[in-house]
Amino acid sequence: MSAGAASIQESQSWLRRHRRRLLLIGALLLIGFIALVGFLSWSASSKVLVPDHSGPPADTTVERLLPGRVVLSRSEETLRPGVYGIEWPGGHAIIGDVVQSDASSVTRRLRRVRGHLTAGLKVGIDNAVYAGNPRQALGLPFSEVRVPDELGPMPAWLIPGRSRTWAIFVHGLNRDRRTGLRVAPTLHRSGLPTLLISYREDLGAPASPDGLHHMGLTEWLDLQAAVRYALAHGARHLVLVGYSMGGAIISQFMERSSLASHVAGLLFDAPALNWQAILSFNATEKGLPSFAADPAEWIIGARIDADWESLDALTHPDDFHLPILLFHGTEDKTVPISTSEEFAAELPQWVTFYRVQKAGHAESWNVAPRLYDRRLESFLHRIGA
Repeated sequence: MSAGAASIQESQSWLRRHRRRLLLIGALLLIGFIALVGFLSWSASSKVLVPDHSGPPADTTVERLLPGRVVLSRSEETLRPGVYGIEWPGGHAIIGDVVQSDASSVTRRLRRVRGHLTAGLKVGIDNAVYAGNPRQALGLPFSEVRVPDELGPMPAWLIPGRSRTWAIFVHGLNRDRRTGLRVAPTLHRSGLPTLLISYREDLGAPASPDGLHHMGLTEWLDLQAAVRYALAHGARHLVLVGYSMGGAIISQFMERSSLASHVAGLLFDAPALNWQAILSFNATEKGLPSFAADPAEWIIGARIDADWESLDALTHPDDFHLPILLFHGTEDKTVPISTSEEFAAELPQWVTFYRVQKAGHAESWNVAPRLYDRRLESFLHRIGA
C-alpha cells in the first residue's frame, strides 16, 4: 500500500471513530448560530416595536465655552450644518451654524441656554431643537387639549389660527409632539390652526393593548380621532404633516379612514413609506446583507401580525392623489431616501420632492430652516390653505 493510500485510510478511520463527536459539535454550532440570529432578530424587532423614551444619547462632550459659542467634540452629528438642540439633565440650549472645526472639536454658535452648561458636560444632540411647550419655546399661543380616542384621552397642543384648514402634526417613532415645533411658526403665520398630537405609547398617552408600537397599523386610529376633533371644532379641510413613522401613520389613515376625503394636502419628511425596505436598509447600514433583515421581519410579523403589503405605500398609490410636499435628507441613516424617490417617481403629478443635501434623518428643516419654511409657505399657498 502506498503512503498516500495509507494516509487516506487513516483519515477515514479517524472520522469514523469521531463521527458522533463531530456531529454533536456541528449540531451545537448550528444551534448556537440559530440562537444568535434569533437574539439579534428579536433585538432588531424590539427597536421598532418596544417604546423607548430615553431621548438622544448623551455622547457629545462640551469641550469649552466661549462668548456666544460652544466647542463640542467632533462627530458626524456636531459637524452637520444648521440648527439643533443640545440637552442634558436639567438643561437645554440651541446650537447654530458651525464656526470652525479641527481634528477633534467643532465650534458652533450658542443661544438660549437654560440650565448650567459647563465644560466637560456630556450632552445629547436633539434635532427637535426646542424644549417646552409652544409658548415657552416660541412664544406661540396654545391650548392643552385632550383628543377623545378609543383608548382614552390623547394629549395634544392646539395652536390657534384663522383658517378653516387645520394642520395636524404626527411625530415619529419614540419622539413626541415637540418635534412639530420646528414648523409650527410657519403654519401659524399661514393662519392654520395646528394640532400637535400624541398617539398610543407616547408619554402621557394611553398604552396600546399589547404595549407595543404597530408601525402605523393601529396608530392611524389615533390620528383619525384627532381628525374628528378638528372637524368637530371648525375645520373643513386638513393638512397632515408626518415625520418619519408619522408618515406611516398618515399613509395608513389615507388608505383606511373614511375621513381621508377631508385632507387637502400632505407634508412628509423622511417618511416611513415601506417598512421592509427600512429594515433591509438598516441591516446593510450595519454591514450585513439585506436578507439579514428577513428574520426580524418574521418576528415582527409574529409579534404584531404585520401587514407588510399595506405598510408599503406604493401598493396603494391611488390613496395619494392630492398635493404632497416631500423632504428627505441625503444623509439619512434610518429611512432610505430611495423610498421617497420611488414614491415621488410613482406620483410625479402630485409630489413636490426636495432632496436635502447633508441632512440626516428628519433633519431637512434643521439644515436650512429659512428655505424649508419658504417651500412650506409656497405649498400652503398653492393648495389654498
